Amino acid sequence: MYLKISYSSMSMDFKRVLLVFITLLVFSGTCVITCTAEEASSGKKVIIGAMPFNEQYILAEIAGQLLENAGYTYEINSGLNNAMLYQGIKKGQIDLYIDYTSAIPTYFEEQKALKNLDPDSVTAEVKEMVIADGVGWGDKIGFRNDYQMAVKDTFAREKGVENLSDLALNAKDMVLGSDLVFHLDEIYGLPNLEKTYGYSFREVKPMEPTLMFEAIKNNQVDIIPASSTDSRIDLFNLTTLNDDKAALAPYDSILLITKTREDDTAFMDAISNMQNLIDTKTMRSLNKMFDIDKKDAREIANEFLTEQGLI
Repeated sequence: MYLKISYSSMSMDFKRVLLVFITLLVFSGTCVITCTAEEASSGKKVIIGAMPFNEQYILAEIAGQLLENAGYTYEINSGLNNAMLYQGIKKGQIDLYIDYTSAIPTYFEEQKALKNLDPDSVTAEVKEMVIADGVGWGDKIGFRNDYQMAVKDTFAREKGVENLSDLALNAKDMVLGSDLVFHLDEIYGLPNLEKTYGYSFREVKPMEPTLMFEAIKNNQVDIIPASSTDSRIDLFNLTTLNDDKAALAPYDSILLITKTREDDTAFMDAISNMQNLIDTKTMRSLNKMFDIDKKDAREIANEFLTEQGLI
């Protein structure tokens, strides 16, 4: 059912208002379509990829707001995994995203083995791999998001441990709480750690990653593999131990760029501000704002960039 209104029955004033409204509506619609098309064709709209977790949302916003400050508009495409984002970069469907060095060799059909796990060596090797694959390299952001063995602050002080080597006398009495990935990964996980350092833990308790922090807090385990940018490291008063013999894979954060953007000087200048901008402690702090303080990623990025004097 609908109401039929005759144009001829309307008053002259109402007709004038209606005609003005329609004219404005058509004009604004045309402008939106034209502006959007011009924006896309001029390369001023940037598509930023992000994996679906805290720091990825924040980093995507940091990149986007730096570009926005340089005259671009941006859209964040989140919810894709890292392998899908890498393919998106290769195909030019995404302009940039942040990835992690030791993850990249797994994207190739024949997984490329890293020569060793020294962080600088891995970065150089992965950079060469990426460039040969037709993907632009935007350099390191400054922090790593990799497995780090974490113990309570009190344990670290009492035992005087800073490095994994320092656990040689204590490991045999310690209980490790571990997710299954770390527990079973022959190359990047616990088996390689024990082989490299020459010690084993008294017991390994497999558990869900979400339970590990509660377990160490409640003294059910003595040590856990924690993601180095996890805000709970600070929240639960934990100390991460240095991997002084490079037994664990380094996951340095890096910017990857679609090849066509490398010739866009303004684009490259804007994102160059992210080079070595964020260390691991700072990333943990930003993640805390998202996880614990429940701030929006856009707000976190804006506050951080303002503090840094970059916008």
